This record gives sequence, structure tokens and C-alpha cells, in this order.
Amino acid sequence: MGVASRAYLMYFRTVQTRIPSLIRLIIIGFTWLFLLQDWFDKLASGTSSVAAAESTCTHYASPTGSGTGVSSSQPFKIADFWSFAKPGYTLCLLDGQYTGSASMINPPQNLRGAVNAPITIKALNDGRVTIDGQSVNHPVRLRRNDYLVLEGFNAHHSKGSVVELSRSSHNIIRRVGAWDAADGNTNIFGIHGGSHNLLEDVAGWGIARAVFSTSQGGNNTTFRRAWGRWGGSHVVGGKNVFQLAYNAYNVLCENCIGQFSGERMKENYVLMDYYGKPWTGKGAGTYTDYKMDQPGQIFHATTQRGDSCSRTRLLGSLAYVLSADRFQGVATVLVSHLDCITIQDTVAVFQEGYSNNKRTFHLGSLKAGGAKNLVANRITGIGEGSWIHSDWKQTTIPQGSNLSAVPDPWTTTTGANLCFRYENGVRTTNPLWPWPMNQRIMDAMRESGHAAVDVTKTIELMLGPIPAQCKMTSRSAPFPTDETSSR
Repeated sequence: MGVASRAYLMYFRTVQTRIPSLIRLIIIGFTWLFLLQDWFDKLASGTSSVAAAESTCTHYASPTGSGTGVSSSQPFKIADFWSFAKPGYTLCLLDGQYTGSASMINPPQNLRGAVNAPITIKALNDGRVTIDGQSVNHPVRLRRNDYLVLEGFNAHHSKGSVVELSRSSHNIIRRVGAWDAADGNTNIFGIHGGSHNLLEDVAGWGIARAVFSTSQGGNNTTFRRAWGRWGGSHVVGGKNVFQLAYNAYNVLCENCIGQFSGERMKENYVLMDYYGKPWTGKGAGTYTDYKMDQPGQIFHATTQRGDSCSRTRLLGSLAYVLSADRFQGVATVLVSHLDCITIQDTVAVFQEGYSNNKRTFHLGSLKAGGAKNLVANRITGIGEGSWIHSDWKQTTIPQGSNLSAVPDPWTTTTGANLCFRYENGVRTTNPLWPWPMNQRIMDAMRESGHAAVDVTKTIELMLGPIPAQCKMTSRSAPFPTDETSSR
């Protein structure tokens, strides 16, 4: 009941004993009309978001659909949509668990939307759709597909990478949570051989060599408001949360958060190759005590064939290691053998109690030195220390052993400031917090069998309470958040 409704009832109860019965009946009638109107208004408000979502749908799919797909009461399977799909069409996914090859998002090669009319596949209700590869299918796989928008669902247990974009360009992956790739040369989110792809408000965790990877021609990729936690990998090769420059150029990572946990590592295991057989090359053998082959970093940029000017940007981001994490890399943020990199408003923090003497930042230069365009501006390290090559142009880089030894990361102008959102490489005045996918991450992690991670509270535990000026309200939010979504 609304405030106005309650006030009217109070007034009615005060005067009802003082007026003739006929007038009383008239007032009762108007009162009930008022209450009914209030109830209908609330009903309409509660369903408006669903109605708005449905208004954009041209087709519908469900886990068991066998209909025509033209209405929510007659859904078909996801695979049935591809023969109808064309620029501007939207497939809305009804709630449920999607399994089997006909329920994977695996469009035929060369299916494309258009620059102002993408093909969209989205959950009708944000977060209530899960695509389970059951370790025998690829939940999301784009191959030579351009101008697609994928939005609002979870995906997990792939036979390869969980969300894979191969030679696909101008796609948007938004509000997607993903976990557990195959234990091989895989990623949770992998972008290879395409360009101008955007991953926005996404989260990944679990088994994979890298959680987020753009490599081998995955150029002009943007990761925006991405949270990743590396869980484990038992194959040969480097392990990272964000692989930002591995034969890929013009990668932008803005407001990205990474944790290197290692909670899924086996205590003892034989190192494997990418084909399910024991590795026989360098580093082969049995690993004990949760040790890793080529343990990596949280943010990693290294190695380019040909042009060493990677044009990589890491902005408004955070790398963190908790006291119980199995981090074994050199540093949380590592750059080597590259030029043309900018790191700004970025914090690297080890929680107090972590005692493995690792660096916060290890920022190298070209192999022979002489890099001209390496910029570190307002970066803060909290932990044992950092190392930065003299080729870097350095401005306001505080380093301390604990939070009290560095400027406040929420208010400072002399170190990294994590209060605001970055958009297209520019810091805005829009508050970043609470973390936009906070509730989605907690719900999906429970679904995946993990303890829920409250990203916002975890960051406050390490960096102190987030002040009001850094918090988005539902009325001021210009972008989707858990608080402003349809859930």
C-alpha cells in the first residue's frame, strides 16, 4: 500500500464515526476505488520491466522449447533461431537451465548483424538463464560472427573455453557470468583473431589457463567493469587472470578487478599437455604442495610478434591477493618486453597476513631497454614493494606495506583513485560503486558450488569503507547495475 493510501485510511478512520451513514458509504466507495488504483499502479510498475524487455523480442527460446518461437508461450530451442536471425532481430531466453547442443549459443559461421542493427540473444530476466556445456559442448562460441549482442545470462562447464570469440568482430558481451572451462589451453572469456569487441559488466572464475584473454589478433578489445578470479589449471603454460597483450594490440581494460586465488589447484598432480597426456617438455613431472607451472599474474602484458608498441591501457583497476590465496607469480601486475603502455589509477594490494614476498608492480621495458611510451600515472602498491624500469614516465606512485601507509584510494589526488567509472579511456564523474554485478556474482557463485563473493565488501575489507560520493544511487545510475536491473 502506498503512503497516500495509508494517509487516506487514517483520515477515514478518524472521521467515520462523526458523519451520517450515507456519506460514510460514499467515502467507503471512494476509498476502495483509491486503493484499487494504487494496487493496479504497483502491479503495472512491477511488470513494466518485463514488458519493456518483451517489447524488444522478436523470438523466444526455452530449455525444452518445441514451438514456433514467435511468442513466449510458444518458444523453440536456441538452435532454431539461427535460420530466422537477421539484423535487428532479438532472441529472448526464458528462465531455466539450458543443456544439449541445440541449447548452446553457437551460431553458424558468417551470421552477422549490422552496425546499427545487431542480432541480440539475451535473458528475458537478467541472471535467470544458465547455459551448461556439461563439459561436452561450448556454451558460447562465435566463429566469424559480427555485430552480435549477448546479454544477461550465465554459462559454464565447457569442453573448451566458456565464452569464445574467434575471428569475430564488433560484438558485445554484457552482464554475463561464466565459470569452469576445460582444464586445457582455455579461457573463461577468450577473444582471438577479431577486433572491436566489448566485454562489459562481466565476471569469470574457476578452471582455465586465463580468465580473460585477448591474444593472437584479438585487437581493439575493451574489458569494462570485469571481475575475475583465477581458480586453477594443471596444464603447461602461463596462468593469468587478465592476459592483455599477447600478440594483440589496442587493448583497453577499464575498471577491471582481478584476484589470483588458486583455490581449485590440486595438491599433487602430473603436469598435462593440451591433449590430455602428461607433458614431456620443460617442466614435466609431478607437482606437489599446490605448485604451478609458469605461475602468472593478475594483469599480464608481454610478448608481441613484430611491433612491440602494444598500445595497451589499464585504467581505474585493482589487483588483489587475499592472505589465504595461492599466488605464486612475480607480481600482481607485470609488463615485459613491450612499449606503448599506460597504467593509471590502478591499485595492487596484498591483504595483510600474506607473507610470500611478492611484488605489487613489476613494470619492465623492451628487452634491450629504450622504450619511449611507457606511462605509470597515479598507481598505488600495498604490499612488499614494486620494481619499475627507468624507461617508465612515472607520476605519483605511492607504495606502502599497509593501507595506512598510502593515500586513501577513494579520495586521493596523489595516488590511484578508484571512486569513479572510466568510459572509453576517460575517467568520468559517475561513481563506480557498489560493484555493478555484485548480486549477480554472489548468486552465480552459489550456483557454481562456491562460497559467494561479495565484491564490494571484499574491496572495503582491504581498502576501507567506500564513501558516499563513490556510490551510485538507483536514481542517478546511467548504466545498468544489480540495483537498477529488472530483477
